Amino acid sequence: MNRRTFLYSCSFVATTIMGGCEKQSDKSSKPTIKSVETQKPDDIYEPFTQELKIPKEIDFENVAKAKFNAQKSLAAIYKDKKTEVLTFQGDLPNPTIRIKNRDDFELDFANSLEKPTIIHWHGLLVPQEMDGHPKDAIANQATMEYRYKINQRAGTFWYHTHPHGRTGEEIYRGLAGLYIVEDENEKKLNLPSGEFELPLIIQDRRFDKEKNLVYKQTAQDNNGVLGDVVMVNSTPFPYKNIKNTKYRLRILNGSSARTYKLSFEGIENFALIGTDGGLLEEPIIVKDVLIAVAERIDIVVDFKDKKIGDTVTLKTLGFKEASNFGANSDYPSFGAQMDIMKFKITELSSESAVLPAKLTTIARLKESDALKSRTITMEIIEGGVWTLNKKPYDMDRVDDRVKLGSTEIWVIKNAIHMAHPFHIHGAHFQILDRTGKVDFPTDKGWKDTVLVMPIETVRIIVTFTIPGLFVYHCHILEHEDHSMMANFLVE
Repeated sequence: MNRRTFLYSCSFVATTIMGGCEKQSDKSSKPTIKSVETQKPDDIYEPFTQELKIPKEIDFENVAKAKFNAQKSLAAIYKDKKTEVLTFQGDLPNPTIRIKNRDDFELDFANSLEKPTIIHWHGLLVPQEMDGHPKDAIANQATMEYRYKINQRAGTFWYHTHPHGRTGEEIYRGLAGLYIVEDENEKKLNLPSGEFELPLIIQDRRFDKEKNLVYKQTAQDNNGVLGDVVMVNSTPFPYKNIKNTKYRLRILNGSSARTYKLSFEGIENFALIGTDGGLLEEPIIVKDVLIAVAERIDIVVDFKDKKIGDTVTLKTLGFKEASNFGANSDYPSFGAQMDIMKFKITELSSESAVLPAKLTTIARLKESDALKSRTITMEIIEGGVWTLNKKPYDMDRVDDRVKLGSTEIWVIKNAIHMAHPFHIHGAHFQILDRTGKVDFPTDKGWKDTVLVMPIETVRIIVTFTIPGLFVYHCHILEHEDHSMMANFLVE
């Protein structure tokens, strides 16, 4: 099988830089392979021939302090050639951090990159000075000490660098990883664990014929960089040998711009058990689920009806509703259906764990408790600049002031024909309602990122419990790097 036999794309009409809004073609077509240096031949890589890499873990039950160094490294993404990447400990995938609620987190961070950078602990409720605001980026050869206590629900979070204007490229080249918080209440549920718990970081990337990573290539890439090679845990189109039993999959969309509509070929449905901020109140049985950039989903998949030799394919059904903006037509569009990885049944299992009907209790925030409602608009202004509230980001400007301890309703209005994942630092929120017609079962959980559909309004409710200066922004990485970000001060 070569790349063309399993990867399909919907083409875009040519657009102008940034502001062009063109409708996607409904006609599906195979990607065109052009004879330029950035396009590889069809036979450069045979999919599903590399086993899924599992990140090593830094478990704070056994480790008192960790060390990260943002650095250039060579990683064996492909078997026959090492690729230049950016890492925190010299290889990819970066380690998964695992820590218990109420435990202390300690990490020494050094920057060996040429330009300033900083680490943001995405979804972690930490003091302002530990959050990784772009203004706190440290210079080349500088160091920073991260020290904070975990005080939040168990869940699947992540970390990545966050320098203004360079977040997209640094994550693209490798600087991201998973961060898992555990607690005793979740442990009592006896969810699949150990070998039956798999972290999956999904990222679409581009490689040239020499297997070097390729980032932005055209003006259209400012709309969001899409790739044709889907990596899971830094492994292109991997496979994983498994047993025919239940598996817990902690999934992060670590891509630059692509929204995935995940489903399984070979299994009809699965259980969604958690979102950005932890477990749902009860499992939701779904056939597919949308996951935008920076969102996480926690699912349980049961392979019990499979026999040795069977395979199940994790794939994206494509989500053309995400954008009418032109993307680089050399790569699969937002609407592309793409295989991601295969699960191969190689062993039978006697495991018979039962998924609990009740997972946790979520205390619902009340609209009547909100002291203020504020509106945030997503727009493109003159010059093709992606903005929030028509203001290009200024790192030194305070855009909103919020009272410490208060609850607010934020009305997020998307005036653009492109979906945007909206992320708030320093807080979790609940979704009150949305005006669009797309169903998001993930809306039922605690969130730190929400996908706002084209020409849609989403209302969220949030309580601010941590003082200091934080940011909110679109998490399409090229958009936040451009100017789609704002500061808010909790005081």
